[in-house]
Formats: sequence, C-alpha cells, structure tokens
Amino acid sequence: MSAWSIVVPMFQEAGRIERTVRTLASSELAEAELVFVDDGSTDGTVEVLRVALAETGLAGTAQVLQLPRNLGKGAAVRTGVLAAHGAVIAFVDADLSSPPEAVVEVCRAVEAGAQVAVASRGHATSDLVVRQPGSREAAGKSFNRLLRRLGLTALPDTQCGLKAFDRASARLLFLPLRTRRFAFDVEVLARAERLGLTIEVLPTRWAHVEQSRVAPLRDGARMAFDALRIAWAGARPDLPGAAARPSDDSGMAVDTFDVMHRVEREHWWFSAKRRLLTDALATEGPRGLAVDVGCGTGAVLDELAALGYDRIVGTDLDPHALRLTATRLPRGAVVARAVAEALPLPSSSVDVLSSLDVVEHLSDDVLALREYARVLRPGARLLLSVPAYTWAWSEHDVALGHERRYLRAQLEEVVTAAGFVEVQARYFHSWLVPLAFGLRKTPLRRLVQDLPAESVSMGGARQNAVGHRLAALDRGLGLPFGLSLFLTARRPLDPAGPP
Repeated sequence: MSAWSIVVPMFQEAGRIERTVRTLASSELAEAELVFVDDGSTDGTVEVLRVALAETGLAGTAQVLQLPRNLGKGAAVRTGVLAAHGAVIAFVDADLSSPPEAVVEVCRAVEAGAQVAVASRGHATSDLVVRQPGSREAAGKSFNRLLRRLGLTALPDTQCGLKAFDRASARLLFLPLRTRRFAFDVEVLARAERLGLTIEVLPTRWAHVEQSRVAPLRDGARMAFDALRIAWAGARPDLPGAAARPSDDSGMAVDTFDVMHRVEREHWWFSAKRRLLTDALATEGPRGLAVDVGCGTGAVLDELAALGYDRIVGTDLDPHALRLTATRLPRGAVVARAVAEALPLPSSSVDVLSSLDVVEHLSDDVLALREYARVLRPGARLLLSVPAYTWAWSEHDVALGHERRYLRAQLEEVVTAAGFVEVQARYFHSWLVPLAFGLRKTPLRRLVQDLPAESVSMGGARQNAVGHRLAALDRGLGLPFGLSLFLTARRPLDPAGPP
C-alpha cells in the first residue's frame, strides 16, 4: 500500500479537513502517500491541515502543496497527480463523500490490471447512503446525456470524485490536461477512451455532503461549456508531433547551436529573456554559486558573471554546444555535460539556478524541477522560461525537440508540484502573439509554409533594433499574454527540503 498515492484537492476546507485527516489516519490509507493540494484557500485550510497531520503522525509522509491562487479542482488534481510518487495514483474529494474503503477498492482494481478505475454512483450495486437533492441528480443525468450526445464518453457517471490510475496512465492523461475546473474528469475519461485504456467501472459507497463546493447554476454552465470545448478539440491525447523523446537526446541539431553561437548575445529574441533574468536577480543575494541548466552556447553565463556571482556553472547535454561555450567562458565559469534530471552538484549548494527554454524539451518536467529543488539551498531562487500556448505549436517546435508548450497556470502548477513556493509567472514576447496567430491559424500559414514567428527579424540590424525596442516596451507593459513565459520561484525554507 506504500506504493499508492492518494491526491486530496482542497478549497476552503478549514471546517472539515481535520476530520478528513483523522479518518484517513485511522484507515488502511494511512500507509499510502497522501498528497494534499490547496487550491488557493483563504480560510486557513493549510494551517488546520498541518496541525492535523502533526497530531495524527502523518506529517512525515504526506505532501502539502499550495497553488498560488484559486485555479480550479482540475488544476489542483493535476498538480497532485504529477507530484505523486506511487505506482497507483488515486484522487478523492476532501469531504470523503467516498469513504476510505471505496478508495482502497479502486486502487486494488488498478493493481489487478485496470489502467483506470472509476467509482460510479450509477452502478446498479452502488450504496448511496445520502442521495443528492432531486434537482442535482436531474442536472447530473442531463449532463451525462450531453456527454453521450457529444460522443465524449459512454460512462454513466463521470463526476464521482473518486478515480484511480496506474502511474503511466496517470501521466499520459494528466500531463496534457487543459480543463481546470469541475469538468476535468470528462477530459480525462474521454482521452482514456480514445487511447483505448482499460477502464473498470466499480460500484461505490457514497454520501452526499451539503457543503459541496459545486454551485449548480454557475458551475453547471461552466461544465457544459467545457464539455463543448473538449468535444470541439477532440480531447487530443498529446501535442502534435510531440513523440516521446529520451532525456539523453538534446533534440537540437548542430547547426541550430551554430546559429545561436553567432547571434544570441545581440539578438532581441534571446536578450529579452536574459533581461528578465537580470532584472529578477538585481537585488538577489548572496552572490555565491550560480548555475545555468541547459546553457546552450553560454550567453546566460556572461550575464551571471556581470551580476557578480563568485562561481558559475553551466550544464548542457549537447557536447557541441559545450565546445562552443568553452570558446568564450567568463572568468571563473566552468561547464559540464549533464542531464537536467541528474545534476552533478551537491544538495543545497546552489544560490540561484536558471534554466531558460529547457523544461519544454523534457519528457518529465516535474522530475527535472525536483532535481533543481534538490541542488538549490533553502530559500534560493529558480528562474525559468518556456514557450507558451498549445495553439502556437508548429513544425518549429518539432525541429527543436519540444515536448510541449505551456499556459501560465500549467507552468505554475508543475513548478508547485515540484515543491517550490513564491511561484510567479508572466508572459513576454506579447507583440508576437498576433503574428503567431496569423501564421498558425489563418490562410497565411499556407503561404509561409509554417514559418515560425520566433524567427522573424533574424536577418538585419534594422529589424533587430526594432525587435529590441518592442521587447523593451513589452517588458514594461507586462501584458497578460505572450508567446513565451518567464517564471521565478524559491525552494522553501523548510529544512525538510523539496518533496
């Protein structure tokens, strides 16, 4: 049972989370990894939870994750699933409307061979101890009829808050999850059916709780809208072209690094993200060891040297990139060949770690981010940049070996799942969004043969100067959209370190 992880999403649960913890502690699930994810509560939920975990002896084995703001139940469950370590991963509502013995049943079904196990209140032998009000039951049946008409799923009950997955299936289903609120179950199950996963529907014991966080009118409308959106998108199992890539393959061609080596110190595209980095670190201290993971051809190392860091380490997987970097290393800097998931550095030794346009290349971004947390000292700073928006995916992403593009909330979720705090992301390269949309989503795409918006203005000094001015304007405006994301976070001061 220690191979099980149980994810418990929470929002404004201060009044009942203590009872939930005590119930779990007195059940078979006390031996499982419990992953509590707070979805931006403002009522002291986390404080009550930590006290209850300490009093029941579960504090040493449970994870407590906090989203930076209320993002929705789907976002909270996704964060917990990606942070979980178990071979079997389940999620259950914080009110335990499905009791611990029901959680045990779905986990055992997965151990017996199911890839997905779904508790269903619509099963003929389910025991509904306390039923929902008649209006809620009618709304639920109408919602399931809508799902069948849309061809999303034939399952009789998508919204019971208890499901379990084997680890591989959980990651396959939750990594690309786009639905952040209550209809996330629909996207997960629709994707599971499209992928042909083995789904077992189980009877359950269930009791309606009056203090449910679902507002029937508001959330019902949102769920219907999300169902239509999922049907329109086809619940794609993955990003186009993003085939699994081993993490020991940089995925970038030699000539790509040659071009970077020639232009990245002057070109607006590269300098824009480096300027965000230097602005973020301007008042940071102490200036001891700085590490740039995925250093490419080394321009970030120059910036770290200019900021006054005593020791600088650049790591990259590609030997050609490292050879190019070595031709103009700043004083005191060294480079090493390493994968992001296994850095050759002692734990708690790094004062700042940057990793610009790296984690989108990795098949397991959370694994790499946990490694970043391991080497950072408590309280030290993490800085990331990644490409934004799934709709902007193109052959350019495939050529660069990208696994994914991110929304701001998705990036904040995976960084939080890796154990970081003070997680803040912002969009940049905002002025490129209309151009990218035109190249990806209009007939102009046929004329330019999928030219990447990111490559515009690579040619001349005049275009480069315009790019620098636009990037400076973009940096000052801080618009809520952009073709790239920049994130800062810290490893928590807790001496226990990252999960």
